This record gives sequence, structure tokens and C-alpha cells, in this order.
Amino acid sequence: DPSRALEVTLALLVISCPCALSLAVPTAITVAHGALAKLGVLANDADALASLAEATDIVFDKTGTLGSGRPTLARVEAFGGFDVEDVLAIASALERDSLHPIARAFEGQDAGLGAVDVEEHPGQGIAGTVEGRGWRLGRAEFAAGRADDGALWLGDGAEAAARFVLEEPPRADAAAAIAGLRGQGIDVHLSSGDAAGPVTAFADRLGIDRAASRQSPEDKLAGVRTLQAGGRVVAMVGDGLNDAPVLAGADVSIAIGSGAALAHRAASLVLTAPSLLRIPAAVALARRTRSIVRQNLAWALGYNLVAIPLAAAGLVTPWVAALGMALSSLIVTVNALRLARIPAA
Repeated sequence: DPSRALEVTLALLVISCPCALSLAVPTAITVAHGALAKLGVLANDADALASLAEATDIVFDKTGTLGSGRPTLARVEAFGGFDVEDVLAIASALERDSLHPIARAFEGQDAGLGAVDVEEHPGQGIAGTVEGRGWRLGRAEFAAGRADDGALWLGDGAEAAARFVLEEPPRADAAAAIAGLRGQGIDVHLSSGDAAGPVTAFADRLGIDRAASRQSPEDKLAGVRTLQAGGRVVAMVGDGLNDAPVLAGADVSIAIGSGAALAHRAASLVLTAPSLLRIPAAVALARRTRSIVRQNLAWALGYNLVAIPLAAAGLVTPWVAALGMALSSLIVTVNALRLARIPAA
């Protein structure tokens, strides 16, 4: 009927407008990022939520991440004519400006000593000059030329001046966060630069079956690459300068808010809230976002597949087409807004 040509054409153009389809993904992502911020997690990467939803494995650093970040000195031994006060003062001077959590064990014990030419050696320790003498603080072979025993040593690289035994309890919510992640079907790993004994005991305390000790930054990255080569989607959680390479190399990464700025820049997400329970909550939100996006796309595509043939057949008037287009967009938006109702952890 030529008299209806304009009406049918107009209805077809209105009803085929891809408004709902164009809103399906960005609306859900926008709402999800707002919900993520309420959880205390900030996104640095636009694809972080999508990758987090697909994560099959999550690798945690130990010190300052699963650990409380407040190590304490359990035992101090001094050698070579030094007394305990002397070695504590030297170690404190070396660690004064360090961002590593171990530095907190030596706070306030420098006795006015100053350190110059301080240099961090990732995975080994820290070196510098105190009162005109070069010192190293770190692993036994690095600091004192001795076999690694899991303790922290002070020396000049050949001779030992002190041995420090540190203790760091896990965060209060670490066990609950790990249980939550395992309940979501995610395999949990621990990768630490500490010695085998403390790492194994720490992992057993939190119920982690897969723990690797004495891991350098390169070793941590290699471990993640191995998982990825097996088809796994790996999330990494860390806080220090040593973690920056593996944070950048993981499929998705989370930096602890109190950690180093370089770790924040390398990570996909930054945990600004102090609770580790935000991590399983973020995973749940990411998976929910993926589901909402799929629902929105299915609705938008289904609506167009059904409505366009009806409009082309002349069974839809322009005002009905306009109403259908508006309702379709509204449904997609309201469905995305459901993400905002996810409670904070």
C-alpha cells in the first residue's frame, strides 16, 4: 500500500535504532566501576573487570600483602665485637627510607646514624654506607657470604655483623579472603622471597596448598608465565617494588593500597580499603558484570531480531516503534543498575 510507505519506513528506522545495543556494555561497565569504587577498589585498566571475571588462579605475595605488613624482631644476634644496639642502629639507618615492610621492624633505632648511597637489590636486600663503612642487609649470601638460613643478616658482603629473625603474622582477614576465593573456584598460590620454612608455615596457617619460597622478581614472573602457558588466567596480588614486574605480567593484577607507588602503576586494580575481603567481593562483582553484559546484549539483539521484521511487515506504527525503542533502552539501563546494589564486603 503506497499510502503507508512513509509510515512503515519511519517505524522501521525508529525501531532499528541500535540504542539498546549501544548502551548494553558501557552502561554495565560504568555502574560496575562505581560499585567497585564503593568496595574500595580502583581500576587503572579498562579491561580489568573482564579479566578478573575470567581469573582461574590468584597468586599472592607474602610480606605486606597476606602478611600484616608489621614484622617484628623475634631475635637479634650480634657478631664480630658489635653489640645489639650497634647493629640495630646500622640496620635502622639503612632501612630508614625504604618502603619495604621489613623496614618497619627497625623503626626508631638508628641512634642518629645516617646512611648514604643506599641501593636496593631486588630479592637480595639493601646496601649502603653508614659512618663511612659499606654495609649490606638482606639474605645471608648477599650480606654475609653465608648459606641461606631464612634469617635477615647484616654484614659487609663477606663478614657477618648480625643476624635478625623476623616474625610477621598474617592479616586478620587473610584466611577468610582465601577461603572466599577458593569458594569461587579460584586456585590460590603463595609466592614469596622469604625462606622455605617461614613460607611453608605461613601457607599452612592460611590453607594455601601451592607455595613457592625464595622467589626473585624474575622467578615470580616466570611462575605466572608457566600458569598462563597452561591456559590459566592469572591474577596477581602484591605491594612492593619487587612485585612490579609480575603485576605487569599477570592477566589482571591487584596492588595493596599501602604498597609502593610503582606497584600501583603496574597493577590493573588498586585496593584502597584495608580489608583483603574486598578481593573476593571484586571477583564476584566482575562475574556479575559479565553476566549483566551478556543479558543486555541478548535482550538488545533479541529485540531487534523480533521487532525489525514486524516493522518491515507494516505491523508496527511509528509511535509504537518509538515506545519500543525507549523501553528497550530503559530495560538495558535498569538491568545494569542492578550492579549498584551489590553490598560492600
